[in-house]
Amino acid sequence: MAFIDRVSKLIAKKLGAPFAAELKPSKKLQRFFIFTHLIAIGASLANALPMSMKLALLALIGINYAKFYQRLNKEQRKIRFTEKQGWQLSEHGEFESVTVLKSTVITTTFIFLHLENKPAFIIANDALPEDEYRRLIVRLKLTIQ
Repeated sequence: MAFIDRVSKLIAKKLGAPFAAELKPSKKLQRFFIFTHLIAIGASLANALPMSMKLALLALIGINYAKFYQRLNKEQRKIRFTEKQGWQLSEHGEFESVTVLKSTVITTTFIFLHLENKPAFIIANDALPEDEYRRLIVRLKLTIQ
């Protein structure tokens, strides 16, 4: 019985410990971003719209790609969780409280993080060390209701 008590105390201690991680630029996310834009280019060329509309769509896709690819490479976000303050996100140096929504999708490769009153964003598993990514998944699963 003492062993079970020690294990349960250890688990409670681990779960109660704060979580903090700095998200690094991700090669997988960059490839995902390129892939989705290539699909959009293919769809814009394969449709039955007039050529002028196809060119306009291609220009918009190109502008979107250029704008967001730069941001993807420079972006430095930090995320943390504490029992008292809940989830917090830092995009420009200062942490602010956020609410993680139930619509968040968690996989072993990507986390599609949906936040209340903020744009959703993707966390790839190579943006964090492997053990931190696993801890993030567990913490999200335990805190999202």
